Amino acid sequence: MINASEYSGGTSWSSDFCTAVQIDQNDDIDAFNPFSTRYRRLVVWDLPGNNTPIADAPNLAPNGTKTIRIANNAMKIAKPGYNVDTATYAQLAFDSTRLPVKVIRAADIALPSGQSFYECGFPITDNVALDVHFYTGSTIMYPNNPVDLKFGAEYWFDGTRIYFDATQAMRARFMLYLEDNSAPTSGTYNVLRQFNDGTQDVVQFLRPGASNPPSWADIIIDTRWPQVQILAEGYFNVTSGNGNVVDIAFDGTGMFPMVKYMTYHGGGSNFNTNSSWQNRVRMPFLDILKYGYQGQSHTGNSTYCELTANNARFRTFRGNVGDYYEDDNFEWQTDGADPPLGIRYYILGIPV
Repeated sequence: MINASEYSGGTSWSSDFCTAVQIDQNDDIDAFNPFSTRYRRLVVWDLPGNNTPIADAPNLAPNGTKTIRIANNAMKIAKPGYNVDTATYAQLAFDSTRLPVKVIRAADIALPSGQSFYECGFPITDNVALDVHFYTGSTIMYPNNPVDLKFGAEYWFDGTRIYFDATQAMRARFMLYLEDNSAPTSGTYNVLRQFNDGTQDVVQFLRPGASNPPSWADIIIDTRWPQVQILAEGYFNVTSGNGNVVDIAFDGTGMFPMVKYMTYHGGGSNFNTNSSWQNRVRMPFLDILKYGYQGQSHTGNSTYCELTANNARFRTFRGNVGDYYEDDNFEWQTDGADPPLGIRYYILGIPV
């Protein structure tokens, strides 16, 4: 149960059984970003944002246990060595009642300055989200380019196309996710479907009881769609310093990687929502000082990552001021920051 109270500035709540998430479209932590893409659609990954290990189970040696279960209401496959009838979620390879994300298109393309489009070849529905990195050269700057804060592109969907409006010539590396949690269709289609789509042979695993043809929600696995893999993941403590560097090497052979990370912070409170917390996890963002202070150009809140084919380099600025400004008496003042204590990162990848 969640106890909620409404305030003019938002909603606050507390519970022993949940994590509170506050989304404020009126703050200005990314006021430098002219695209404001975080206002359009929020994608939440079911992964830890602190140093908690991922819920996983190691593969065991084959021991004769039943690993596949196909029934009229579910299809499950356990990891090697686990009994599918008693396996926990972490011990399952996949489960038709909890579908993996569908990457229905992925590419790394060149964008000219101004408007252009990418043709998907099928109508793009409302239940999609585009995960995209814009970059030049061989290095991706995430969440944004710290040198050119206006670097990037607006994007939108229309018909069968993804349109881009880029500030300059650049590249876009993207994955188009499909989310469809609608109820299964009704029918007697086999769980294994094989056909040729006109250009290639296709194999699909379907939810039991799917109709013919199946809906998006009925498809568990489609050999045309790459599966997102975690190439590297972990947590590191953020130490004090102006522009400290932490390198994370990974094997990106045959993949194109994308980086995701969250910053972990200590306790605090919010007067406007009458809320407090012992710790919190935040989206990463750049926070640039308007006026430099003693060699500092980033505030202590700022972080970013430089991603290449086989390495992710994180830069942090813990210990820097939060702001440097002239007050009403024309005196220069500094504010404190809320710097991250740690960073939880994931290097995702799909086959090229």
